[in-house]
Amino acid sequence: MRLQSFFKFIPKRFYVSSPPGRPTGTNCSLLFSCRSHLYYSCCAQTVNITRLCYSTSRATTNKTTTEMSSAPSAMQDAATDTPEIASTPPEKEKVPEGYELVEEGLARMIYPKAENSVFYNPVQVQNRDLSVLMLSMYAERRAMRKAVKAKKKELVRQAREEGNATKVDETKIQAQLDEYAKSVDWTQHVKKSGTDGGMRVLDALAASGLRSIRYWKEIPGISQVVINDLEDAAVQQAKENVAFNGLEAVLIDNDDDDAKHGIRVQCGDATHVMYTARRPPGLQNHTYPQSQQRDQFDVIDLDPYGSAAPFIDSAVQAVVNGGMLAVTCTDMAALGGSHPETCYGRYGSIPIPRARYLQELALRILLYSLSTAAAKYGRTIRPILSVGMNFYVRVFVEVWDDKAGVIGLSLNHGSVYQSTRCPSFHIVPHGQNAANNRNVYQPARAPPAPSCEETGGTFKVAGPIWLAPLHDYDVVDAAAARLEQPSGGTVHPLHRKTAIHGLLTVVGEELSDTPLYYTLPDLCHTLRCSCPPMNIAKAALINAGYRVSAYHKEPNAIKTDAPNSVIWDVMRAWCKDNPPKKGGKKNKKKQKKREAQKAGNSEGESGPDSAANEPPSISDMILSVEPKIVVDFTIPEELNNKKKAQRFPMNPEKNWGPKPAASGKRKATTADKELQQPPSKTAKASGVE
Repeated sequence: MRLQSFFKFIPKRFYVSSPPGRPTGTNCSLLFSCRSHLYYSCCAQTVNITRLCYSTSRATTNKTTTEMSSAPSAMQDAATDTPEIASTPPEKEKVPEGYELVEEGLARMIYPKAENSVFYNPVQVQNRDLSVLMLSMYAERRAMRKAVKAKKKELVRQAREEGNATKVDETKIQAQLDEYAKSVDWTQHVKKSGTDGGMRVLDALAASGLRSIRYWKEIPGISQVVINDLEDAAVQQAKENVAFNGLEAVLIDNDDDDAKHGIRVQCGDATHVMYTARRPPGLQNHTYPQSQQRDQFDVIDLDPYGSAAPFIDSAVQAVVNGGMLAVTCTDMAALGGSHPETCYGRYGSIPIPRARYLQELALRILLYSLSTAAAKYGRTIRPILSVGMNFYVRVFVEVWDDKAGVIGLSLNHGSVYQSTRCPSFHIVPHGQNAANNRNVYQPARAPPAPSCEETGGTFKVAGPIWLAPLHDYDVVDAAAARLEQPSGGTVHPLHRKTAIHGLLTVVGEELSDTPLYYTLPDLCHTLRCSCPPMNIAKAALINAGYRVSAYHKEPNAIKTDAPNSVIWDVMRAWCKDNPPKKGGKKNKKKQKKREAQKAGNSEGESGPDSAANEPPSISDMILSVEPKIVVDFTIPEELNNKKKAQRFPMNPEKNWGPKPAASGKRKATTADKELQQPPSKTAKASGVE
């Protein structure tokens, strides 16, 4: 087939570009885009004329270099018959009918408007932006650890050669390593290293593959990305999006080489993919079971529609020692307490319905589930960042081989004892160290009181939950500082940069060792009093000698190490200056009932003394106690010196929330029907097949 005859059937909308990963010059290529078709030609090696329909991807012609050498006139005719190609400016691709163009970061994709065969939600842009930032920083930490480890071997060898001693000064070597780690710009180090020794990333539930494409294009130091999904429609869409982004040259097809550089798109069960990837990389001698496995991944991203619980056990095994898990859960109805029985079945922990601290409780339940799953295999987790955003939670944790850490895991797990009559709560860890030997672990003791000290109410028990810190504050502060740079600190500016910066700023201000929080409106609702300004309430706690902070998902949160009694003393002092108002429909009904009972006119009366025998309200019980501390509402200077950030932004648009699950089925499009139709008589006569 002569190319000049083929060009007659190409509309005039086309442009010239080079294939990805290849320099311009001898290997230059022509990339023709028209309607829903993509034509690709490599002049020096092979000729691939590929017809890419956005519902199916089919190769129609593939001529090898040998065939081209026997017909050199075809390429000459192509160059002479189309001289206007080089001077034609690139035009924007025409999006096929029924599709929309989605541009996010450096990635672009086409998405069917009418159907919901493949899941995509623009709300998750912040999720993907944050993931790009956190994985970029993990790539730098990973490179630093490898370099420091190699440097340590070198320093130890030098010390032994110089001193001829079996023992070396570990303190001196550690000081040298710290100085070395600080002297290197690890961001530039990763960029210069390229893909040598780069990360392998598994997007286990990839859907359209948009997240994976962004990882490949925006995160330096990645050697391989595996795009996996169970639905054929999603896998097909992902392949089309890879091609649409000009990444065909790095696409890996039917290759079992885990060290190969590129993008692999595959259809598979995520749990099976991870259970069969549990072999530590770099092993020289494999046992038979290991020979049947594939290498572990450096990063595994789990972003399911709903709960990540079914994938946790396999994920904690399929990640390398020191690797990162990025996990999203959108089943907030279960984690938040609306369906506690469902949460217990999925995560082995039970929440408290309508708890005001449900946002943080959900995170701690998820981290508890991750830590117990990892502990079965002698591994521990190290939370890097744990946040609630919109209608879901997202955690980034590193998984380490750490049997000693597993032994002390009971100190990081605990239960919540919540009063049934007021916002007071106690947190009790599951284990404790012996008083005279910290290597001995004992069961923890019950709450300090058998019932609520303020109201006498019983306790509801929630948990187990994760009690250790939710974040690595050094990483959080470094990430926030990076976003303050003029360049944004990433390869491509993040669309939700301002919101993420505000999120990380609040996270960096949170108390690390204080699980859960109170909410100021809930405290005031219990006492039926007006709500004080947040700074006033925080000032009283700071002046009393306690620490206090906000919580990144709840603007009205008070996170403090002050005990329940101090919290209520502050509220009592506020109520003395601002007495609770008597009234309201509920109070008026009770007052009328009491007056009627006193007059002996109410139905079901039990005598003139029935009103006097009625138990006092919760607010009366709490306010009847005098404060035991001196409360000072003077605002300290530290509350006025806040870092400027958009801490709690509004939703960017209406209906900002979850979307229905993908159907997994694609409707037949016009392009599909065109492919199924036989070629026209004109095309046959011209030799076009």
